[in-house]
Amino acid sequence: VADNLFWLGRYVERVEPAVRVARAILPRLFQESELMAMAGVAAGRRILTGMGYISHDLEPLNSHLGSLEREVLAMIYDGKARNGLPANIHRVRSVGWLLRDRISADAWRILNHLDLQMSAPQPPEPIRITGAQALLDQAIGTLSAFGGLVMESMTRGDGWRFLDIGRRIERAAQMVDLIRHGLGFEGDADSGRLEVLLEIADSSITYHSRYLTSMQPELVLDLLLLDEANPRSVAYQLAQLHGHIDRLPGSRSPIRRAPESRIGISLLTAVQLAEVGEFMGANSEGRRENLETLLNRITSELRLLSETLTRRYFSQAGPSRQFSVPWAAS
Repeated sequence: VADNLFWLGRYVERVEPAVRVARAILPRLFQESELMAMAGVAAGRRILTGMGYISHDLEPLNSHLGSLEREVLAMIYDGKARNGLPANIHRVRSVGWLLRDRISADAWRILNHLDLQMSAPQPPEPIRITGAQALLDQAIGTLSAFGGLVMESMTRGDGWRFLDIGRRIERAAQMVDLIRHGLGFEGDADSGRLEVLLEIADSSITYHSRYLTSMQPELVLDLLLLDEANPRSVAYQLAQLHGHIDRLPGSRSPIRRAPESRIGISLLTAVQLAEVGEFMGANSEGRRENLETLLNRITSELRLLSETLTRRYFSQAGPSRQFSVPWAAS
């Protein structure tokens, strides 16, 4: 049960970033004359490619907007694609089905409804973009409803804790990928790129209310990576993980901390001691190597944390599930 709750949290959080990226790209595809919009589309394409949702394309963006549109729509509607949204949501529902006597009837209805939503056929040509945008909006609402039920209706026992640990590990991993593909290098038209990153991370209002200034990459990086007050940031996820791990059965010892506890401390300390200024310098190729080093460390330790929790708490009868690939099978 703990294993399934952990992976239910992982799979739910794995779906949301892809929905948000697709939703950010689609309306910008028709603004090809606007430099900021195209910078946002380029950032979105890079993120989806990095996460494995669309194929790698080295061709100039302006000449391949139609191809990008088709790939994004296929990601949304193609039920046969292993890396598509329908396949990932089917996995959410499958794990939810195994837990239907452990989660509330409302939570099960939400997961079932999400699966039905994303099984809808692609609408005809005249309204396919509008229909896709409406579908993605509905999916975000449904995912938010599930998150609300988890936070407001589940008893704070070990089952809930494993579910939320899964959510926090996955959200941290997805946010690291977002930062890596969106801020890991210097680029032109930064405002358009940064706007779309904040939109995907659901942090636009926070940024604009806090920083009454133009878009600055160091401020966006601080908000998305190091700000423990932002519930979408990497630091927030790691702080929540640290608190959950300390409350797991057997994780505290008067002699020596458990392996998962040490990993949690290492992850949280890494971001708490980091300074944004250390990460903004770029090499001759435009890559921010110091930032890449930190992100690689976080990714590696999140993977190690997942594996350590699996060995320590979950059944050893079956093979472990894949960490890094968005469409990993159960």
